[in-house]
Amino acid sequence: MQNSWTAVYALSIAGVAAFGISYYRNCYRLGYRIDLWHSHLFLFCVFPYMLMLPFARSELNEVIVGQDLTRVVAAVPHVFLMAMAGYFAALCGGSLWSLQLGAGIRATAGAILNKGPRYSEMLMSSASLLIFLSVLCVLAQLGLVAVYFSNSGFGFNLRAYTFENPSIRPISQIIALCSMVVISHSVARYLETREVSLLLSALLLTFGLLFFGQRGNLIFAYMNVAICSLIRRRSSISLFRVGIVTLGVLGLVFYLGNVRQGIYSLSEFFTSLVFLAFYGNNFCDLRDFAWIYSHWNHALWMGKTYLAGLATFLPRSVSQFRGIWSFGVATDWTVGLDTELHPGLKPGEFGEAFFNFGLPGVVIAGFLIGILVRRADRVAKQSLSGPQPSMIRAFASTMLITLALCINTSLGIPALYALIGMYVVGGLWIRIRASVSVPLVGDTAILEPKGEL
Repeated sequence: MQNSWTAVYALSIAGVAAFGISYYRNCYRLGYRIDLWHSHLFLFCVFPYMLMLPFARSELNEVIVGQDLTRVVAAVPHVFLMAMAGYFAALCGGSLWSLQLGAGIRATAGAILNKGPRYSEMLMSSASLLIFLSVLCVLAQLGLVAVYFSNSGFGFNLRAYTFENPSIRPISQIIALCSMVVISHSVARYLETREVSLLLSALLLTFGLLFFGQRGNLIFAYMNVAICSLIRRRSSISLFRVGIVTLGVLGLVFYLGNVRQGIYSLSEFFTSLVFLAFYGNNFCDLRDFAWIYSHWNHALWMGKTYLAGLATFLPRSVSQFRGIWSFGVATDWTVGLDTELHPGLKPGEFGEAFFNFGLPGVVIAGFLIGILVRRADRVAKQSLSGPQPSMIRAFASTMLITLALCINTSLGIPALYALIGMYVVGGLWIRIRASVSVPLVGDTAILEPKGEL
């Protein structure tokens, strides 16, 4: 057993070293301090799997996993190897864009992958369109929060209310995800045009999301646009300051988790901060992966959770299939948790692919994620470093990361649906405005990215 842990730690060090070399050669040495590619690798692979490895075998995890601690710790080496296989597959997928061979294939693939981001550029082509979408989302937020307050009183945990009332859970999910799409696109356009109305509408939507109890949506609403902003500043930024700000944001996120449970005491929060960071449910990917594996019967799920994800907005009370195979539900019944009360475990970037398709699924998922995220990174850098740098075009490329998250987990599929829904509404808005000859406010030209990436 000790030998297996020694091998696991050695592989972890090798993985961190590979990340460090890639960061120096492809980011730092090129004049950047942060980019989309290495941010994604760090947040979804290096930190939750490699750096959290020592904490995944700690006895303090007994607070969360209870009597399963021994079997969970025993499973950590195996699931870690699966995660590392996905990580190195992602590195291989990302490296395809740097190969000299197959330039024609890369150009064709790039043209296909450009189509999705073009629709995001369409959304950001008009301030009036984004304001219109913001108004729709604000009204929807107000209506749902009013129902929540009238039944449960004032609070910041609409999420728990939807678990008690599953019929409105899809509605809450749609509103939150559409708000997230509008926030991110509005902030991206604001950073290029400085239209204050867009910033104010984004902040209003952000305030509304605080009551939904979904901290992840708040983070992802701003994360990619913030990284694009840092890419634009290149080497003028301080990694130390970015680190301090990141820690501050994480602290706020952890505190919002307490607020969601009705715990407002700052002293109690700071007392539990270390435990929340390393042993709570925030960076628990490796532990949760091992927890599920320790109870798993080794019968592959064969894509059932992904199929359930495709029907994500169908209430579980209506669909027996979703009531069993929605990924969060499947992880809960596997380890014996209450599927009605627990939102599900988080096995990280490659967990769902593994339980559905085994090691081949992990390798394929990692490879595809690498292709999509690296493509977004290259387009963003080119868009922000040319003679006419464009934050709009750079941020639009990050829609490929949304697609990558759907491969990461079927829980990302609702975000893709929300994005497509906003594309449809935005397209109809522009067509209607054009048909009645009403000029679009703040109309901007949408340019095709140039040059091979």
